[in-house]
Amino acid sequence: MTRPHCMFIQAQDVPWGQSFSECSWADIELKVLSRDAETGGCSAIVRYPAGWERSGDRYLTCHEELLVLAGSLIVNGVEYGPYGYANFPAGYARKFFSAPQGAVVLTMFSETPTEVQGAAPDGLFDEKLLVEKIDIAPDGLEGWTENPYTRYLMGTGVRPLREDPYTGEISILYAALPFRFMEKQWTHSTVQEMFVLSGEYAINDVGVMCPGSYAWWEPEHLHGPYGSHTGFMMFIRSVGGPLTNKLGEDVITVDFDAPYKPVIESDDLKPYAKPPVRRTLY
Repeated sequence: MTRPHCMFIQAQDVPWGQSFSECSWADIELKVLSRDAETGGCSAIVRYPAGWERSGDRYLTCHEELLVLAGSLIVNGVEYGPYGYANFPAGYARKFFSAPQGAVVLTMFSETPTEVQGAAPDGLFDEKLLVEKIDIAPDGLEGWTENPYTRYLMGTGVRPLREDPYTGEISILYAALPFRFMEKQWTHSTVQEMFVLSGEYAINDVGVMCPGSYAWWEPEHLHGPYGSHTGFMMFIRSVGGPLTNKLGEDVITVDFDAPYKPVIESDDLKPYAKPPVRRTLY
């Protein structure tokens, strides 16, 4: 895996760019948040203009995982509004794909997203990887559980979205009540990818993550401790295996106003590393 470690960048500060030529999607825009130099796999915010539409037999040669941030998509007759989630494996038939009013979508591609016309070859599509739809907002609290990944933290919860039956990789929504904190640094044995949807998530050594904050947390990089006066909700996925937390031993007081000190190894993203804009009450 050759994506650079990134803790963290604000998506609002990354410019919109042209879409992937391999997909013939010249009429949509995207913000690339991370990219694998070898495979072309990437995470991006994709903006579909109102009225965007594709129809006919076609498929992608890679997996496509998505979470709608604004607007709505329609895929094969299924509508995905805000907080609508899906995981489409390589070879998934994209017979009809549209954004009647436009949409902004957090999207993860496992490789360069090449679109091919026609039916997928036998053996490419794996139905075990398909998550056709999870409608998080209308479901309310249905499906939320206590956090199984950090049992020592009360007041946190998880909405499972996907678990890969082969690798154990997961995708979840992770949320916490206000005034949660953990006074230790920690890391993971696999990549943890993070996108903050609401609230604040202060990490002593890198700053206060706010809505739109994005991180590609490579294994064996200690960060923390963390805390939040406001509570938060974020999209998290593990890449390369199950999500496991590895705690440091030292107890460190949380800085809820930690200054922004990004650790960004991508030369493409460094120019856009700016402190997030925190909301105030006055």
